[in-house]
Amino acid sequence: MKKTGIFIILLILATALWYGSIVFLSGKSSIGNIAITSDNIFTLSHSLLLILFLTAVSYALVLLTLNVKFNQLAFEKNVQSSNMHLEIIALSSLIDECDTTLHRYDRWEEAGIKGDYMNAKTSVRDKMNLYRENLEKKYDDIQQLAFDKS
Repeated sequence: MKKTGIFIILLILATALWYGSIVFLSGKSSIGNIAITSDNIFTLSHSLLLILFLTAVSYALVLLTLNVKFNQLAFEKNVQSSNMHLEIIALSSLIDECDTTLHRYDRWEEAGIKGDYMNAKTSVRDKMNLYRENLEKKYDDIQQLAFDKS
């Protein structure tokens, strides 16, 4: 609807400009009198077609500008979404690594291998909780981005 409104406004403006220029140049009050007295309908129709062509060209430029802006916004959101997905993949990998490390510490404790695994497990759990919180934030950001697109 916005594009149609722009075209109609440009068309009305062009027609008014054409009519105004003919009236201004001839000093007459109506197009019929100008056409009869000047006996040159071809010149009047040629100028009208030229104005309509220029209106169509300017409308095409407006449409191209709107499309470029839309494509730029879509590209920026796509890049932002891709970056968020990469961060989610990285955080998921870190959480998996923490799970593997905790499982390994549990096996070592069960096997009776000596070491200070309780402090290490606490440190790994704290990091894993931090990664999970960041992951949940990223999921929320993606949900917000999805709602902004629609």
